[in-house]
Amino acid sequence: MRIFSPHHAPARTRLIALPAATLLLVACAATPPVPAPAAAPESVATAPYEAAVLADLLVAEVAAQRDALDISLAYYVETARTHNSPAVTGQAARLAAYLQQGPLALEMAERWLTQEPGNLTAREIAALSHIVAGNPEAAAYHIDQLLADNPQAGLIRLVAQAEGLDQAGNTQLLAALAQLTDRYPDQAPLWYARALHLHLQGELDAATDANERALKLNRRHEEAQLLRVRLLYEGEQHDAALRQAQRLVQQHPDARRPRILYVRLLLESGRQEEAVAQLRELAQRFPDDQDLRFSLALHGLQQGAYTSARETLEALLAEGYRPDQMHLYLAQLHEMRGDGAAALTHYLAVQEGDAALAAQLQAAQLYVQQGDTAAMRTLLARLREHHPAQLPALYAAEAQLLGHRDPDSALSLLDQALSELPDDTELLYARALVAERLGRIGQTEADLRRILELEPKDTDALNALGYTLTDRTDRHQEAFELIQQALHQQPDNPAIIDSMGWVLFKLGQYQEALTHLQRAYNMFPDAEVAAHLGEVLWALGRYDEARAIWDEAAADQPDSRHLREVRERLDPVSP
Repeated sequence: MRIFSPHHAPARTRLIALPAATLLLVACAATPPVPAPAAAPESVATAPYEAAVLADLLVAEVAAQRDALDISLAYYVETARTHNSPAVTGQAARLAAYLQQGPLALEMAERWLTQEPGNLTAREIAALSHIVAGNPEAAAYHIDQLLADNPQAGLIRLVAQAEGLDQAGNTQLLAALAQLTDRYPDQAPLWYARALHLHLQGELDAATDANERALKLNRRHEEAQLLRVRLLYEGEQHDAALRQAQRLVQQHPDARRPRILYVRLLLESGRQEEAVAQLRELAQRFPDDQDLRFSLALHGLQQGAYTSARETLEALLAEGYRPDQMHLYLAQLHEMRGDGAAALTHYLAVQEGDAALAAQLQAAQLYVQQGDTAAMRTLLARLREHHPAQLPALYAAEAQLLGHRDPDSALSLLDQALSELPDDTELLYARALVAERLGRIGQTEADLRRILELEPKDTDALNALGYTLTDRTDRHQEAFELIQQALHQQPDNPAIIDSMGWVLFKLGQYQEALTHLQRAYNMFPDAEVAAHLGEVLWALGRYDEARAIWDEAAADQPDSRHLREVRERLDPVSP
């Protein structure tokens, strides 16, 4: 991945950790779990079979005992297809389900049901196989048959068997269960499943109605109680949701999930002090559950509750819990709060794991921000020693950090790196950009063309070369052809769209240029794009609109040299 871009950094995205909707349909019922299918099926070779069949079954069982389950499954399936034996078919169905061989599991389960129509395990496997295949309507038929004699017991068995489903499978199971409320209107778990399904579809009012039906049938249904709180909050009834969550906490002081939900809602409502108090209560009641505290600290970070998040992360660090991760999050927290010195200390403390190198690179950047270029260079030299596989990226990172303050040193560093790795496109690209900054356009062009010799479809190089020829030479038609190739490969890249708008402007096609630049600015309101867009508007005589665009961009990026240069050139009397 390239560290550099000719212009425009990618927009940053915010990741929100949402609580997953769990499929605990039968709440407050003390029932033993149904065991998962055995990896090695029980023997079926004791029944009387002809010699060839018996040999196949023995091979299947020996393979299962040696954990060669795919081989075992193949023998069981072949025998099941040629012999009307419920025992063999059942083993094939169970083993196929265990190995997550959906089509085979469904085939064997349906064959088993023709042999033993009342077999509940066959019905469960058929239902879940349809779920995995994305056929909730077909699954609903089998679930209906499961529930016919004893709905409560059937649901308990089904949910226990469904524990291995992924999120998509859970969604399909909910859809299947939601279809059965009319047939079993007195089953709270089915109304809860319907409420969850409607909630996932964004139908809050209908979800609320279904959830209230579940609670009317079973006031102690914990999952439905929690869903009621979430539905109230998402329906903008924040105070009511918080009151309901607080009531659940008071009623169940030793239960984790009501208090966790309460903390989340307090954080999202900006009631930080109350959230901190509840977090401390959680830590006291569940002192050994560090994962829980960590999860809530991260949620606090996402909601801007920096004080409570910092306290929790520091406490976990003191307890020796995932020290590298704690240092990393504390570093990011301090950096967001503007405390560069504290952030630097924590970044440097991240020594192992996938994030260690990234943390050290961020520390190098903080050194530069603090004016300590020597410390940055020492750190990156050490990183190159310890991470030889990352040499190109580390050289490029150092050149980028040097580039704005000392581009001559950056260029010398990249010359040294390319003497070791002469055809590394990452380094060639980095040197091209530093050379452009120093006005050495010949070097820039040579390096970008070398990249295109090595990788003719390199989009970054096509765009960078086209943009350089547009901005720094009069070879605009040549630039247009390069940018056109890049845009064909990435038609929604705002940097390339900006380049196309800029070269069209240089070619005198002002209206077409305006269309591209307005689109680029809408996608990514960067100061450089604003400078280009304003200049086109100015050329069209739309001076007030140009000034408005420049003012808007300057409010976010007041130090932009692109805005300063264009205003000094076109509108020197403007304040």
